[in-house]
Amino acid sequence: MPPVGPTGLPIDCDGSAPPTLRLGGTLARAGSRIVFDGEVTVPFHLYTATASLGRFATPRHGWTVSASGILGGEIEGRDVQSGAGLGGAYTYLPLFETEGRPFVALTGIISAAFARATADDGRTRSWTALDVRASAMVGKSLQDNRFIVYAAGRAFGGPVFWRRTGKDVVGGDRYHVTFGAGATWNLSPRLSLSLEVMPLGEQSFSGGATVNL
Repeated sequence: MPPVGPTGLPIDCDGSAPPTLRLGGTLARAGSRIVFDGEVTVPFHLYTATASLGRFATPRHGWTVSASGILGGEIEGRDVQSGAGLGGAYTYLPLFETEGRPFVALTGIISAAFARATADDGRTRSWTALDVRASAMVGKSLQDNRFIVYAAGRAFGGPVFWRRTGKDVVGGDRYHVTFGAGATWNLSPRLSLSLEVMPLGEQSFSGGATVNL
């Protein structure tokens, strides 16, 4: 799971958004299955808290950097003890929304996560995951931009390093895709709340808040 902030969208998706610096926080649960050495499938899920800083210098272009703490979870049914992650994202809106047309947002994400967890030998081992993904979002603003709803799909890949059955193993996600939907509620010009559910492929659920500085 990439440790990146809420949705990476500007305040307005119709091309009218001013330059904005954004500070965000997200709580998330993400899980999937990792196939090691092409044959062994290991399920995992992680709980994370992420802080992010982003800026949309123009209505089309924005970036986000983030840092995460891993709060817990399980790898192959055994506890994750601690961990952290770093991530960065770049978002581009090739299509602004109009009254009768949705917006389209494209995002590239790169991240790394490190965790300490109990392996099958009963010892604490290091779980390291590198991730590169591409995201496409299609959405619409409602009620004078108070709500933004969107559908999203992401494709990704990257190695996962672990130790199993007494040897170092390298794997990758079983699905390499995730699909779902999300929403943002703009409480004011400065504060918004977000919720995202991605139930297909890699599964994740996240909620967060963003402050516009």
